[in-house]
Amino acid sequence: MKIEYVARNDVELTDRIRQFTEKKLRKVLKYFNDILETRVELEQERHLFTADIFINGKDFDLKARGRSKEITAAIQEAVDKLENQAAKAKTRLKERKRGGEGPGKGASGWPVEVLERDSIREGTPRIIKTSTIPIKPMTVEEAALQLESSRNDFIVFRNAANDRINVLYRRRDNNLGLISPEF
Repeated sequence: MKIEYVARNDVELTDRIRQFTEKKLRKVLKYFNDILETRVELEQERHLFTADIFINGKDFDLKARGRSKEITAAIQEAVDKLENQAAKAKTRLKERKRGGEGPGKGASGWPVEVLERDSIREGTPRIIKTSTIPIKPMTVEEAALQLESSRNDFIVFRNAANDRINVLYRRRDNNLGLISPEF
């Protein structure tokens, strides 16, 4: 791990401080493989030490500041902040790669509630999630435009022409299908 150190205002950068910083930064750096630059800036203003830590990676930039009367406490505070940021950044990167599914949301992006977790293990088909979706009045053409700009494979809407609930879905051959119920 290569760390660039900058010491200002009479801060003495000893081997003990370097080892302490590297040990603490390992907790943060374990979150990422593609780190381009790590820089630690240590400064003393009157009786307070300031530790600014910057970590630049391929898909992320993290920075944090810690202040304390002791230099090790300032470094620890900055590292704690960085660890929180790193965990959030790692989650965002995973979400982006997965397609944006957040916690508590299914592939459609709507809130999902798991009703019976054991049904997955048993293999018997049961309802394991429910979704609530808003149904808006629109024409079939408007629904097609909204479906094209959506990640979802279907859209449920109230047909403005006949005031009935319809489902417009994307077929495997990249055409669209329309389900219109009869009463």
